[in-house]
Amino acid sequence: MTIDLLPYLDDSQPKYLAIARALSRAIRSGELTPGTRLPPHRQLAEHIGVSVQTVSRAYSQAEKMGLVQARVGSGTWINALDDNRESAYLRAGEPRTEQAVIDLSIAHPVCPPSHDQHFRDALRTLADSAHPDVFTACRPIAGLPHQRERASWWLNERLGMPGEADDRILTNGGAHGIMLAISSVVQHGDLVLTEALTDHGLIALSRTLGFQLRGVTIDSQGIVPDALDAACHRFKPRAVCLTSCQLNPTGATLDETRRDEIAAILERHGVWLIEDDVHTLLEPEPLMPISARIPSHAFHVTSLTKATLPGLRAGYLTVPRSQLHHTLPRLRATSWMATPLCFEVANLWLEDGTIERMAQQQRELLAERQQLAARILHSHGRASRPTSLHVWLSLPGSWRAEELQQLAEQEGVAITTATPFMVEQSPAPRRVRLSLGAEPEIERLEDGLKRLASLLDDAPPPMMQIVY
Repeated sequence: MTIDLLPYLDDSQPKYLAIARALSRAIRSGELTPGTRLPPHRQLAEHIGVSVQTVSRAYSQAEKMGLVQARVGSGTWINALDDNRESAYLRAGEPRTEQAVIDLSIAHPVCPPSHDQHFRDALRTLADSAHPDVFTACRPIAGLPHQRERASWWLNERLGMPGEADDRILTNGGAHGIMLAISSVVQHGDLVLTEALTDHGLIALSRTLGFQLRGVTIDSQGIVPDALDAACHRFKPRAVCLTSCQLNPTGATLDETRRDEIAAILERHGVWLIEDDVHTLLEPEPLMPISARIPSHAFHVTSLTKATLPGLRAGYLTVPRSQLHHTLPRLRATSWMATPLCFEVANLWLEDGTIERMAQQQRELLAERQQLAARILHSHGRASRPTSLHVWLSLPGSWRAEELQQLAEQEGVAITTATPFMVEQSPAPRRVRLSLGAEPEIERLEDGLKRLASLLDDAPPPMMQIVY
């Protein structure tokens, strides 16, 4: 069929958005009725004089607005009133702005212009002074000796993580390090314990490597020692994977006493520890890793990414000496060796103190953003650290996380629910995670937080409370 959307088009908007909104107006006027099949992309494109790609994007936008439903092999249809997405259709408002979505959904450090300048200056310096092996070496697999020596010194001095250069492996970011550590001691079908809410990358890794992942009760600090002890006794896990500092998504951080308790439990049960410590530089005062308490039975992973630049995929994995012969072949199989140029930048910054200066600036920027979030969301329950990337926001009244996420998207704000971080199928917490670093301009962050606060200050629309 051919539909005439020309009377409903607004030329002042991006074409794809104008078409999606024209569909909305045609539906509201009654010209397009539920159950109507929309014309193929090419036919509509020719009719209104746009590209096929523009129509494809417009249909996708209309589906996000709840106006239509794409059915594989059948086409795109106006949502029927008895469709199970009726509530989505009825609650769909038109997007508030044509500007890019305000992104509060991704874990990302604040990247001010000074960080970019640091990187450019480092590349200029290395153009004249980089170690010659940086561009030609393909061995040793674990990383170039001078880079491992510098890393080992820093891990000892800054983090209190014992070990020699031979115990350190350079990895392409923290996620790569976690994968190498787990695959070194965990086999297909083995059981691994972690926090009940944990980084979604670990959940994806369990599916990729085929090990079982079971969640353990957490509180405001992180994993609960008594619950961990009971789970170790009951399930006899092969390993425990923990985030000791600023757990994603809650921000929970284990204090020194809790770390002592956990180390004692793992040592008593003879369980391997894989410690995710990638947020450690965001804490003003260093916290000794759990791994430092049981180094012969623990893998420690950290990186520079969260405190500097996302593209600096410089990860550091400390491996028990007894396990190096398992870990190094896995490094070779997955990437041969970590990218030497990234570590030459990291080596330069560790040597001249740039890492500490950037980390300090990151903490100051995040503290400013946390204070901003506290002012705007003061009437709503929040959990966060003073220098954390995230706010773990409680929802008031009858709000549900998915409802807020959908309405926030219509208001031009992207947020994250608890669902991606849930280890097991259970009722999701009525919370959302707000990430404060991805928007470089604090004014856009403030605008996004205010839009969320405005939504939360009202009850959700009635149709959003329909169970379907």
